[in-house]
Amino acid sequence: MSHIPTLSRFIRPRFIRQSATALLLLAAPLFSLLASTPAWAAPEDLVEVHKMELDGNKVGAFLRLKELAPEGDPIAQWKLAGYYHYGDAGPANFAQAREWYGRAARQGLPDAMLGLAVMNARGQGGPVDIKRAFIWLTIASRLTQDPTEVQNINGLRDKYKSEMSSADLNTALAEAMAFQAVKEKP
Repeated sequence: MSHIPTLSRFIRPRFIRQSATALLLLAAPLFSLLASTPAWAAPEDLVEVHKMELDGNKVGAFLRLKELAPEGDPIAQWKLAGYYHYGDAGPANFAQAREWYGRAARQGLPDAMLGLAVMNARGQGGPVDIKRAFIWLTIASRLTQDPTEVQNINGLRDKYKSEMSSADLNTALAEAMAFQAVKEKP
């Protein structure tokens, strides 16, 4: 009964109304993790969080994730970021969401990269940064295995590509190609 992170964290009615970007993401099927992505938290910890979510205990799940995420678990970090991003257990806190998406993304979690790209593109928790959004979408595309998912990510990435100068595009591509995930030490 393991939980596989999905695109559903990004599918919210208000999000769809606010951005055409979300429509591209809506068309994407579920995002799966790479088999090589290690989880730092014990599987039973994340199962416990998932059960709380299913039972409607979002505050309990949020509090448990706040314990797990600092230990370096990228899935716990990504899930905690989603709670902050969408205000599922209290007021939204975009700065915290961006921080936790960033920590999970730097560890190589494609779903966190997508969340971070959306926040960068929309200026949530910091300034609008189309170049950073492009970089994270490029990396996520490279790490995603499903061809349909890759196509949807690339469609969004290419939208941002058209808004960038040649110099910014070249710099962003070089940075994306140089990316190497770095696992946090618990």
